[in-house]
Amino acid sequence: MSETNQGNLRDYLRVLRDSRWVIIAVTVLFAAIAAGNSLSQKPRYDATARVSFQEESRSNAVAGLAAVQSQTAAQLAAEGASTMVSDDVLQRVRGQLRTPNTIDQLRGMLTTSVDASSALVAVQATSGDKQFAAALANAVANGAVTLRKNTERKRFAVSADRVERQYETLRAQGTQGTGTDVALASLLDRISTLRTLSVNAAPARLADAASVPSAASSPKPLRTTVFAGLIGLLLSVGFAFVRRSLDRRLRDAKDIQEALHLPVVGSVRIEALGGAAYVSNGRGPMAEEDVESFRILRTNIEFLDVDRPIKSILVTSPLPEEGKTTVAASLAAANALAGKRTLLVECDLRRPRLADRLSVKRSPGLSDYLAGKAQAADVMQVVTLVEPVVAQNGSGGEPPATAIAKAGKLTVVTAGSGSIRPSELLGSQRFKTFLEEVSSDHDAIVIDTPPLLSVSDTLEIVPLADAVLLCIRAEQTTRDQATAVSGTLAHLPERTTAVVITGLKPGRESDYGYYSHAYYDDDH
Repeated sequence: MSETNQGNLRDYLRVLRDSRWVIIAVTVLFAAIAAGNSLSQKPRYDATARVSFQEESRSNAVAGLAAVQSQTAAQLAAEGASTMVSDDVLQRVRGQLRTPNTIDQLRGMLTTSVDASSALVAVQATSGDKQFAAALANAVANGAVTLRKNTERKRFAVSADRVERQYETLRAQGTQGTGTDVALASLLDRISTLRTLSVNAAPARLADAASVPSAASSPKPLRTTVFAGLIGLLLSVGFAFVRRSLDRRLRDAKDIQEALHLPVVGSVRIEALGGAAYVSNGRGPMAEEDVESFRILRTNIEFLDVDRPIKSILVTSPLPEEGKTTVAASLAAANALAGKRTLLVECDLRRPRLADRLSVKRSPGLSDYLAGKAQAADVMQVVTLVEPVVAQNGSGGEPPATAIAKAGKLTVVTAGSGSIRPSELLGSQRFKTFLEEVSSDHDAIVIDTPPLLSVSDTLEIVPLADAVLLCIRAEQTTRDQATAVSGTLAHLPERTTAVVITGLKPGRESDYGYYSHAYYDDDH
């Protein structure tokens, strides 16, 4: 199977997996409604009788009558089916069965079908009473046979009376020797034949009598439930694919790369959002798999530009709530634990989050320094990084205990006091000088900035960083937002740019290359 086909199959399976609960719910709902409807219906029984019709003209030649135009089997069957539901037959049936049903009601209980090749007509009677269904089918079939026989016998009887009158007229003439004797004998023979035919005429006969049905023909709860469930399944699957085709959200690494044409250097689970790796802030330690994802991110960033080492990296996102602060804080901590002197700078002066995440003071901070209210040394705070250590409690088979060990230190500059002009502060020469000064004292600088599409603050900082790390939240960021971000970055000085996919839901890590190195499509 080609890679394209494999990719398409994975896409189809992903759509089904993402919509599995809707598909299951709709399927079960359809099946339940059908089952309930079937079980609430009264049982109906079908009984079928069959009548064979033959062409009337077969007896005409024997009787010396002019033969009528020959009828096909299909024509005979159609005429016979019409006879079965005629008023004459149903009136006879109504009297025979002594039923209070009207002729129209009886006709509504009947269904006829024809076999065009054999002139066989089947009449099916449907009723809530199986005994009545069989009696009705047989009464209709027998009534049709009787009506056709009576009609045929009457026709022969009329012909016999007419020939007999001819005979009496010819005999009354009393002419002898002119061939009259021969004509009289011929007429007598025809009269005898017609009388016999009128008694024995059988243009229709009962081929199969209806028997009392042993089981109801409807409802069929099992069949109806299965059929309704299949309809619900098909409709829900179709809806899932239509909804996905209309969905503008970016769902996987393939969608993100097609929209942004940027390498994916990391991924973060939804459980990690709102926290920070290696930091004890009352939430408890971050899961090991989440910590590992930031180690991978740190390693992948080192290989983004092998010719020019990346020292300062700006972390942003298209819109809020896409995990940029989690990524910035955790990436900075991972760098610090790797032995780098790392500075984490919070430039999101409008919605600061780092002070709470890292359990440090909000002010004095960057805004205070840029406003001339504090010195650089005053705004720098040191966060002690911790790392879970698994220790064994004795040797008696007791479960391991988790301890916290101090593992390193991270320097942090929080946003500081609130400001009414954050764009002017971040675009000031004092901020540029600040980054230049701290750059000489640190091996790595991670800058947490506001969302690109929300405010213009980040646009002032991009030219000052070596690289841009764009956080895209899976199943939240849209293609339109990604296009807007690409357009915004295109108008800024070119910087090494990569993507971190955030907000991965449980079970979806493998779809985004989790625990893998940088993923990039060479065609882009």
